[in-house]
Amino acid sequence: MAKAVTYSGTVVAIFLEDPENEGDFLRPCGLTSHTVTFTKNMQEVQVPDCDDYDAASWIERGVESLDFGANGSGVLAAEALPSWWDAFNSTESINARVYVGKPDNTTNGYFWAGKVHVSQFEVTGERGNKAQTTVSVVSDGEMVFTKIATGP
Repeated sequence: MAKAVTYSGTVVAIFLEDPENEGDFLRPCGLTSHTVTFTKNMQEVQVPDCDDYDAASWIERGVESLDFGANGSGVLAAEALPSWWDAFNSTESINARVYVGKPDNTTNGYFWAGKVHVSQFEVTGERGNKAQTTVSVVSDGEMVFTKIATGP
């Protein structure tokens, strides 16, 4: 039996498009934890058993929509503060990528790409600790799943 190929937790990351260099995606410094969530929104209908109306109905589901969200948290890096603030403060969605694998991992690397809104940007400070941040992004339309074909 072959051993599974795994990913380091640090290669799951949110990258934002560099506003000064279209097509270049940068990983804002500081986030040490990332979560990516896909949601399938469905409508449900109970389908009766036409031979036995007293039997329990099975529920059938139709897909109505797909949704994507990602969260990150970690230390608030001074060099990342303007990027997160600008992305949050924009009323327009921005281009982003969420990677699983390093951006140059052409063997096992993937990313989701599309438009996102930074829907939450939280900064916390506690005496005796470093300032922390939490960010949330949500899709604005389709997120395209892509295998990394060439390095950045």
